[in-house]
Amino acid sequence: MARHATLEPREFEFFLDGHADGRWICRRHPAITVPLDEFTLTRTMPDGGPVLPFLRPEIQLLYKAKYHRPKDDGDFDNALPLMSPTQRQWLREALQQVHPQDPWLARL
Repeated sequence: MARHATLEPREFEFFLDGHADGRWICRRHPAITVPLDEFTLTRTMPDGGPVLPFLRPEIQLLYKAKYHRPKDDGDFDNALPLMSPTQRQWLREALQQVHPQDPWLARL
């Protein structure tokens, strides 16, 4: 356990959104859904440690777009270069539905 102590999060959040018919349903915008088997990604620790699941960044950024706090904009700046064209497209389409004037749209 101490082996990964520096990589452990200091806080974490649970998303208790709904799902139906094998799809996650966005609690803020029920028209936005994702197949449950595509809701998370996984990464193996660089030293061969455990496989860690995490929420897809484009889904997390959709939630963060509501407030645009400095840390949210920083997360967008950090995530954007790591996102695939498909992830960027998903976020662009979701933002167009729920925040059509969002400043992140110009960068996607």
